[in-house]
Amino acid sequence: MYLCVFEFLPVELIHEIFHYLWAHEIYYGFSQLSAYVDSVLINYKRYSISLSSMLKHQFDLMCQLIRPEQVISITIAENNDTPDQSNLFFSKFDILQFINLRSFAIISSDQSIFRQLSLLCQFNNFQSLTLPHISSTYWCHFGSQVEIILPRLRQLITNQCPLSKPLNNLKYLTVTHCYCYNLGYLFRQMPNLSSLNITISLDVFTQWSEKVSVMNYLRRLILCIDYGRLTMGRMNQFLSKLPCLMHFELQITDPIDIVGGTQWTQWSRHLNVDVEDVKDIIDGHQWKYSVSHLQTFDFRFCLSHKSSEQILDSFRSSFWLEQKQWFVAYDDHQSSPCLFTVPRFAPKNIIYSSNYRTLPCTSSDLYFDQFVDILTLPTLCPLKHRFINVTSLVSQTYNTISLDQILPFLQLPRLQSLAFVNAPVLTKNIFQSIRSLTINRTVMKYSAEQICIVFPRLERLYIKIDDPDTMLLLIDRLKHVSIVTFVYCQSSLFKDLTHEWFIQNSTRLMANNNFTCHKNGDKIHLWMDVT
Repeated sequence: MYLCVFEFLPVELIHEIFHYLWAHEIYYGFSQLSAYVDSVLINYKRYSISLSSMLKHQFDLMCQLIRPEQVISITIAENNDTPDQSNLFFSKFDILQFINLRSFAIISSDQSIFRQLSLLCQFNNFQSLTLPHISSTYWCHFGSQVEIILPRLRQLITNQCPLSKPLNNLKYLTVTHCYCYNLGYLFRQMPNLSSLNITISLDVFTQWSEKVSVMNYLRRLILCIDYGRLTMGRMNQFLSKLPCLMHFELQITDPIDIVGGTQWTQWSRHLNVDVEDVKDIIDGHQWKYSVSHLQTFDFRFCLSHKSSEQILDSFRSSFWLEQKQWFVAYDDHQSSPCLFTVPRFAPKNIIYSSNYRTLPCTSSDLYFDQFVDILTLPTLCPLKHRFINVTSLVSQTYNTISLDQILPFLQLPRLQSLAFVNAPVLTKNIFQSIRSLTINRTVMKYSAEQICIVFPRLERLYIKIDDPDTMLLLIDRLKHVSIVTFVYCQSSLFKDLTHEWFIQNSTRLMANNNFTCHKNGDKIHLWMDVT
């Protein structure tokens, strides 16, 4: 039935769906559905490749079907889970084959990948670059190549990348760390920005908001304060330099001291710096005059002390609830209490206990449980809420538990991932929907055998073992596992593990040696094709 409906979708609509998916997801989900869909795949010219934690058979399928000229974006986010993934990819494809490449992103600690940077200037349509923090050693080798590319970019995502020349073409900028006294220089170098996402550290003695130039084209701003105190006066002065701003998101992760405001006022007067009530920054009445012209405004403020629900009162005015329909919630369940707009900052990862309650909010119509993706259980407790979108369950209890004790959680409709401290006592139930399992304490061979029965469709496994036989049992019995990390207790028993050893000792890998492996300290990572 679904195939028939899909057959009647216009090509343009299918392309819109593809826009939200990576290349390996598209091929895995849509290839060989029908001749019509296959023709859409062949003619689609905007594939984005993400070399990240994908399953091995999905990687192989993508490499088999994709043509380099169809690719406009490559992201390298390799981690230990998928050893040698980027090397394997570039052994199959030369980067110069991707003639229509527009975007290249490096989100990896393997800085040898920077060798590819020298080739990017050869692509006529190239316009977007993502770089991690670059060590001084690698900047000496590759910094000049980056500087050649920068003037033509429309989008740049970086961490403290040195900028020696103006970037007049740049429209979208993300800087993951910047000191406030560099903000003025940054604005002067990029006068035509329309979107800025920046994390800054503030200095109360720096007149940073006075020194920034007017940005006439900036329409979207995501600002994160990771250190220092932001005053409402500085905020208003800064916003006055952004006359065309329409979308604003503000995060303050350095906890705001709403209790010690008196001490701050006395200290600031003594030092001749900003004198403002610290509570102004969390006052909805103050913000009303600063953000009334905006189309969207979201914030998340971390607080140093717990407060009462009265902290929401200033956000209950008609301006917030009726005119803008911007709703605010308060959460003191976390280690650092916070005040935030919803649904943008509704908690997705919560610690669930018997005293869990729905968060106080300025809107009574919002159902917070629907936003939760990861559920953490510090202790066993009954399930009293409907977490219909939870995909991951994490048990933090050090006591050995039975799966029967958490059966209501295991029956959540979208649950795919489980994590335990100790190996659980298994049941006669079989959980076909679980795709990922983590166990942080040593698992004996008997428990490993039971895991293979209870979780037959596992694709990802992180587990602690104490002998090679248990490892081989899990590899051979879990036919669908593709990404696995074994943590071993006695390194002497695992010192001889090599690619050849696995082929010789595993019946699965002897029959299909399409896998990679890598030892890293007390861990060994395998990335395997499925049988």
